[in-house]
Amino acid sequence: MQKKILIIIIIVASVLMIASVVLSQTGILDAGEAQAAGDGSIEVINNVEELEDECFYIWKNCKGKKINAKDNEFILCPEERSNIDYEDKDDGEANYTVWVDSSKDGLIPTLTSSDMLLYKSKKGIPEAFDFLRLYENGYSIGVTSLAPDDGHYYISGYDGDIDEYVNIKSDAGELDGLNVERLYFDKVGGVSVDENNISASGIITGLKKNKQYVCELYTGTYYQDYMLTSNQHTFTEFEDFECKGYSFLHSSCISVEIPEWLCTGYYYLNGEALFRYVDDNDVAIYNGKPYDKNIDWNVPLIQYNEMGQVIFDPSQPVDEEAITAEEDEPEGDDQVPEVASGNTATWTYNIVGDEAFCAVVNVTPLENSEQAYLFVTPPDGEEVSYEEKDNQIVVNIAKPQEGEYTFRIENIPGRKFSVLYSTGDTYYGEGE
Repeated sequence: MQKKILIIIIIVASVLMIASVVLSQTGILDAGEAQAAGDGSIEVINNVEELEDECFYIWKNCKGKKINAKDNEFILCPEERSNIDYEDKDDGEANYTVWVDSSKDGLIPTLTSSDMLLYKSKKGIPEAFDFLRLYENGYSIGVTSLAPDDGHYYISGYDGDIDEYVNIKSDAGELDGLNVERLYFDKVGGVSVDENNISASGIITGLKKNKQYVCELYTGTYYQDYMLTSNQHTFTEFEDFECKGYSFLHSSCISVEIPEWLCTGYYYLNGEALFRYVDDNDVAIYNGKPYDKNIDWNVPLIQYNEMGQVIFDPSQPVDEEAITAEEDEPEGDDQVPEVASGNTATWTYNIVGDEAFCAVVNVTPLENSEQAYLFVTPPDGEEVSYEEKDNQIVVNIAKPQEGEYTFRIENIPGRKFSVLYSTGDTYYGEGE
């Protein structure tokens, strides 16, 4: 009798294991699976009338279901902590960063093509839905936007804006008491902080989740260390898409249209709702956990040319007439679309930090034209001139001054020009 009971237990366990594998391979992620897989505790709401006002929800596995059914699964998309207010994210000195504590990591819900994205509000419907895509940096300490300085890295902001660089709610909040112009991070866990472990947004990478690290810091020339924990799942601004589609569901909420071109990644909707989207190509291999190293969350959707100009944005309609006109233009004229109508053009550019800076001015060729000259005036007022060579003027500044630079180009009547900065910005000017 005991052997029969044991055999039955083994069969039941095997069936449950197979069912679990099948569900994970089909990518159908229910709330119970998400809750067991990660940190935190996802609350599942079964009644649409219990959804809170002014919130976004994911309606899981909703295909073929009625929204007023009693066995539905609605999961809240949480609003997480960021270093800058969402509406001011483009005005801050630091890079826009969203931190999710590892204790709450499991609260980030997963959206797939089998689900719906809902919004409930008595006040109104947003004019647009801003799908801000976030770059997934893995787990790190609560510090962002480290800037380079001749092979060393530092954060600033100790003039009252330290919360732009440090998550005060993490143990890195201890750094708030250091009153220095620059705080240098020399080593983390005995490893030097350099270009090999710093992301483009100034996040320290390569750290293990929830591990404590001795961080060797310098205030001026004075050394001190802090024990900080890599328990912050860290996201930084990546791509931004504005969408407007939605449908009324006649149940106190609307369904926000999920763009068909949306790809696997993390998204912050209107700065209020964080979720991960797993597209149909990845849903079968996704492990259902808050972190999956086998998924590339950061494959770019927007494409740029060598001049830093957007050449493809899936959220923008394709202008077939513009494409035809561009194809009909003479070769060589498509790199510099703005015309300088006068003999000179003047513009300014603000350089942040003292990292090596470069500006490349491309000028269209014109028969019998005079050689163009570029005059660059740094903040201290000492003007430097550069000559045109092969229809191009290159400005290299090894150690730039921080502040506003003035650029003036001369001898360009009837010629077109554009400027590409080493920061990725592009300028198109008009003659005076």
